[in-house]
Amino acid sequence: MNDPQPVRTGPSTVNRRKFLTAAGAGVAGGSLLTMLEARQAPAQIKGTTLRILQWSHFIPAYDAWYDKFAKEWGEKNGVKVRVDHIPHLDIPARMAAEFAAGAGHDIIYNGSSILTRLYYKNLVDLTDIADAAAKKYGGWIPAARSLVEVEGRWYGLPIFYILAPMLYRKDLFDANNLKYPDTWELARVAARTLKPKGHPTGIALSQCADANLFWRSMFWSFGGTEATPSGDQPTIDSKELREFLKFAKALFEEGMTPEVFSWDDASDNRYLASGIACWVHDAISAYRTTEDTNPPVFANTFLGLEPQGLPGKRVSCAAPNVWMVWKFSKNQQAAKEWLAYLIDNDLEGMTQSRGYNMPYLNDRYKKPMPVIGTDPKLQILQDFPKIVAFYGQPGPSTTPIQEIVNTFVFPDMITKFCRGMAMEDAIKWGAGEYRRIYAKYKQA
Repeated sequence: MNDPQPVRTGPSTVNRRKFLTAAGAGVAGGSLLTMLEARQAPAQIKGTTLRILQWSHFIPAYDAWYDKFAKEWGEKNGVKVRVDHIPHLDIPARMAAEFAAGAGHDIIYNGSSILTRLYYKNLVDLTDIADAAAKKYGGWIPAARSLVEVEGRWYGLPIFYILAPMLYRKDLFDANNLKYPDTWELARVAARTLKPKGHPTGIALSQCADANLFWRSMFWSFGGTEATPSGDQPTIDSKELREFLKFAKALFEEGMTPEVFSWDDASDNRYLASGIACWVHDAISAYRTTEDTNPPVFANTFLGLEPQGLPGKRVSCAAPNVWMVWKFSKNQQAAKEWLAYLIDNDLEGMTQSRGYNMPYLNDRYKKPMPVIGTDPKLQILQDFPKIVAFYGQPGPSTTPIQEIVNTFVFPDMITKFCRGMAMEDAIKWGAGEYRRIYAKYKQA
């Protein structure tokens, strides 16, 4: 598929009507700098400035480490490094604004919502950095390639992703003779049993990254797929979707409260830490929040693998994180040097994030891994890479999928059904949005 490119537009809010509405037209102007063909020695970047746009990490200690680590690298190499942090949901709009202006940061981060395909003609080719890292560290996990590769070249570097295991209250399960939630059905039984006792569960049914991720994990574990392996056609309208939706609505009605309609990406963290939730399906930031704020609940919080939907079927939709370099950057070489250095130190980043950041490189999975390999509760996370997938599964993260993710089509379809819309009407709307978005890019 020939992925079209956006034209320059003014800053805009990312929503269904305004999702980079210029996508599909040619790039205006020819003033973007061409990438440097080969890496240069660090001495050649002395006296320059490197501007990095990051998200605000869910483990604040990681941001403090990253900023200090970047500054120290800059001082060592004669580069003034400036790191800016903004909420992850603001990144797509900021990226559109910088593209429109042809100016901004040198390195820009994408978290959860990955926009490599949309912007790749305006991004520096980082294949040399990716190939060097692969040679050094045993290659990339298979799912990494789907995030950043376009026409055989890498236009971003995946440095870590975020897992979402089951976090459950073992004391509540034991007191009620409930089985460990190894399947989604067992998780539903637990929620149905414990909600009347003041301990419901919750998965966001709102426009946030958690809703995009966690409902997809459930859908895929029930055998559903989002696109063909090539990524050229959506496959959402299926028997598996209907079975999943029936289950999702039952889980909501039996085990949740309507507050999930207004949740953000930190709500389930707070829910677990409050002592209310019987279980949450979330990143280990929820585990760390509980550890820091409610030690008695933390002592009884345990982790499990992605639950099975169909027997033996576990697919975990992980939150990808990718770093990219704009072609209009005036300091592309320093950007590449920094990203190569960051990859070399990704295990230190994993440590500083308290086990939150999971690496994409195969050799990084030698047990015991930093932090999670030494905590008996977290050791199960070392087995997740085999079941990790990203948006568009089993296909790559194509431009249509990126728009579908950024406009929250999938969780909106589930929300409509849970709020009372007839199943076939919800599917008609959701599948229609998938087809409309795919058709738009085919016609462009």
